[in-house]
Amino acid sequence: MAFEGRLPAAYLEEGPDPREVSAADLQALEAAEPSQIMVFFQRLWRRIVFLFKLSLFLGLVGAYPVSVVLSNRIDDSDIKLAEGQAWSYPAAGVAITKIARELEGGGWAADKPNWHPQARLTAMPAWQESTADGLAEFTRLVAAAVPTDGEPDADIEAASRLLQGLPGEDMRPRLTAAAEALNRFDNRVQRDLVNLPDMRAVFAEEARLFAGWAEADQDDLSTQINQEVTGWPASKQDIRVFYGAKARAHIALQMMVAARASDAALAEDGAIRAAMDHAEAAWSRAAHIRPLVVSNQKGDGFMMSNHLAALGFFLRDAQTASLELATLLETPAEPATEDVADLTVASASAP
Repeated sequence: MAFEGRLPAAYLEEGPDPREVSAADLQALEAAEPSQIMVFFQRLWRRIVFLFKLSLFLGLVGAYPVSVVLSNRIDDSDIKLAEGQAWSYPAAGVAITKIARELEGGGWAADKPNWHPQARLTAMPAWQESTADGLAEFTRLVAAAVPTDGEPDADIEAASRLLQGLPGEDMRPRLTAAAEALNRFDNRVQRDLVNLPDMRAVFAEEARLFAGWAEADQDDLSTQINQEVTGWPASKQDIRVFYGAKARAHIALQMMVAARASDAALAEDGAIRAAMDHAEAAWSRAAHIRPLVVSNQKGDGFMMSNHLAALGFFLRDAQTASLELATLLETPAEPATEDVADLTVASASAP
């Protein structure tokens, strides 16, 4: 056919098909070796991709546990009231500062959803819950000690109710309202709208309250120490009891410092000043114990110590010191007496 006759001519005009490779060329390709430089970069690229995929996998798997560890923020440092902010009732300033520290620091752990890293914590929720309960009990005592028209002070009593948490209810709104109530009370004290009683008597009641905390926490710690070991190095309940006692010890320490600042006359008595120093030192040891990992192992263990026993020992000293301080504060101050010799000299010199 005419069409078939023109095929060789078209082939010659267009040239051979470049996709067709001769046998000699195939033998040359088989004998060719790849460039060593290209092989190096190819292996390097594969390793980079593999390491990237492995790092991404480990990062996704380990990000949550790391977030859990980093979200555990327990601030047991001493409270320093802001300069230039004068508190007429320093205890109110300490309570407000503690509330703000918990809310604006790591946040309130119990308010977090179940997927949040803080929802997996044990120490921080126990610390915060005991902090709120301790402040509620302390403010309840102050409300009864500072009556208004024969009734507990309304603002302080409201703060006490708000600080006492309710199951299933967010604490942030309650704590914010409690801080506002405490601030209103301090403003009223500043404007002389509140008749403060003798702070010596109030401080004695506070010291006995703190001693009661120490006694109750010693019982809880002793119960956990004597139980059969259920976790290593400590069970979750061991951690809760430890940080609950530590939170109350921190409140007691800060409120004692606030009481000293609220009544400078307390430091004029040498015996009371020494008792206050002893009590503050004892509570400081209990409030500032900072184990990396809480351990509740046997006391004769080869390596691990028993932090619950150590805290209980500190609380025992704090309880004794607080009771001694309360006894001194409840003892009426003796009136100053003049020396007989001085009176004789004064009468002789009189005209």
